[in-house]
Amino acid sequence: EHIRQGKQEKLFHEVIFQIGNKDDCGCGSLDGDRAAAVLKEFAETFQERNPHLRVFNAVLHMDEATPHIHIDFVPVATEQTRGLQTRVSMKQALKQQGFTSLGRNMTEWRAWMEREKQTLAELAQAHEFEIVNLGGGRKHMDLPEYREAAQRLEAVQEQVIAADQELADLEKQKKALGGTVRALKAAEKVQVRLDTIQPEKTLTGAVKGVTVEQVEQLKAVALRGVQAEQRAKEAEAENRRLQGMIPSTKEKLREAQAQQKIREENQRLQMDMVYLQEQLEEERSFSARLLAGIDAALDYLWEHLPEPFRPIIEKAQQLIPVPDVQKPEQKQERGHSWGDMSL
Repeated sequence: EHIRQGKQEKLFHEVIFQIGNKDDCGCGSLDGDRAAAVLKEFAETFQERNPHLRVFNAVLHMDEATPHIHIDFVPVATEQTRGLQTRVSMKQALKQQGFTSLGRNMTEWRAWMEREKQTLAELAQAHEFEIVNLGGGRKHMDLPEYREAAQRLEAVQEQVIAADQELADLEKQKKALGGTVRALKAAEKVQVRLDTIQPEKTLTGAVKGVTVEQVEQLKAVALRGVQAEQRAKEAEAENRRLQGMIPSTKEKLREAQAQQKIREENQRLQMDMVYLQEQLEEERSFSARLLAGIDAALDYLWEHLPEPFRPIIEKAQQLIPVPDVQKPEQKQERGHSWGDMSL
């Protein structure tokens, strides 16, 4: 309860590990079963590799697209010289396992995660998986942030798919228009050949030199010509309408891609901000604890040193304004997810 209400530590931490994706290691496939076996072996050795990360829950998920495992643990630091000898502390627990911070780009957490990734890669290779480096460098996100980012990405992808489909429909209609134009040109050629027929009218009003079959052919050709001309006019109007739509469709596609880039950049900036806030909070917390310790030491000296030394202690207390130090407010969290790892 003290940890839950506190501002320094989480009740527990969660990591998610996955091998491959739905295309090469999908659930139900042979490679998916092999990936699940690797993840199971990885989880069974997790506690042995990490004696200060007390695992209380490890679940292999086989009911989604790709096998993946959730591991929940509480970091426990022992033999501490400041505060409780045994206490919950992610930073100190990892330090006791040999991981030290080398700056912002390689914190204790990142150094530890690289070791876990390498371990999983070695287990995967032992099961004849080929490791392909797809880049990365993505900072960790908690589960709500990850799900929100995935939903935004899915929405943008749907817009891109819709725009591609609209362009495909335009291409189909353009091809259909081309067929109508070819039919009209063919009718015009037939009409040119019909002009060579020279019927001759007799005194009785009959037509000489033209058979009944030719008359029927003339009617059919004339009808086809009129129909083709009408279709060509309609197709030409439709083509003008579609040509006007193509720029707007391309513009929608460009806007969707631009929005996706903006969202990705905002996501990176938000994660940088969260990281900086965590670092600032840690520094403030350390300063507060340090000043509190100094204040306690001065109180102890006040009680145990001879009275002539008390003016010096009072001067020291004036130089260290411990009562003015306030811990920063921080939103309480019941747990934290540190993202996923993919090979």
